[in-house]
Amino acid sequence: MRSVNKEFDNPSDILQSEGCQNKIQQALQEKNQHSFSQYYYGHPDKVRRDLEQLYFGKCAYCETKVTGSVLRVDHYRPKDKIKEDNTHTGYYWLGYEWSNLIPACEKCNRAKYNAFPLEVTGIRVTKPPLDNHGELDKDSCRADSPSLLAEKPLLLNPEVDEPELHFVFLPNGKIKALTERGKETEEICNLNRFDLVLARKIIVDDFLSKIRQLAYDFIEGVINKETLHYSLKCLFFDMLKLQSPEQSYSRLGWFMFKKFKLFFLKPLTTKQRKVVVKAFQLFKNGKL
Repeated sequence: MRSVNKEFDNPSDILQSEGCQNKIQQALQEKNQHSFSQYYYGHPDKVRRDLEQLYFGKCAYCETKVTGSVLRVDHYRPKDKIKEDNTHTGYYWLGYEWSNLIPACEKCNRAKYNAFPLEVTGIRVTKPPLDNHGELDKDSCRADSPSLLAEKPLLLNPEVDEPELHFVFLPNGKIKALTERGKETEEICNLNRFDLVLARKIIVDDFLSKIRQLAYDFIEGVINKETLHYSLKCLFFDMLKLQSPEQSYSRLGWFMFKKFKLFFLKPLTTKQRKVVVKAFQLFKNGKL
């Protein structure tokens, strides 16, 4: 998960259409009995397309690259009954709210479902914010509105929070939570499920295998220093590219580079380590 800048005041056109506004009014009247229309919040050529572009086709929670029908439009605040509160009818008034729609892969979407726990001191919003005319107060529906922030959700929102402060990535492909919110988010979305851990570990192991082989070949005299440095330089650049927001698991890429010693030096032999650490320092200083 990484921070994403979404313009809450610039929703997809279809969400501003007359038909969608009518649906919002119906939801206010019918409440949790409202039959939500995916046409407005999940249209593949409109909302889902805009979310795909904003998130580079990745799941907002696990950063797996997904496209087409595999991408789900998740309601950050569930539109139906809340898992942790049987008396809450769900945030039905946010069913078509742009700032409440987040792209998710099928597995994260299924794992999260209607979970939305709050901190102990959080104040859950139970009714739609209406103005003096009985109309929905759109400003109070934004994910960054004071009333919704006061709920203190434990589930991280990449469009409001800084997920980077709540997780670290490990060489074994797992993520480790640094905070209570990070721990809850990991558990809610099952971010350490087998397929995710394996996918991340494969990336780490592939870089490590190539680095180890180059160091070994240099020590054994199979390649010279120029070849070693050129090949390592290409690998280091690939590592930097992995940090780009359009790449799957870009936060893992960030940790691989910033925690290079943990990920790639520690597993090497002493001789291999000396060869690689020197090249890495040269690369960081722009001299490789």
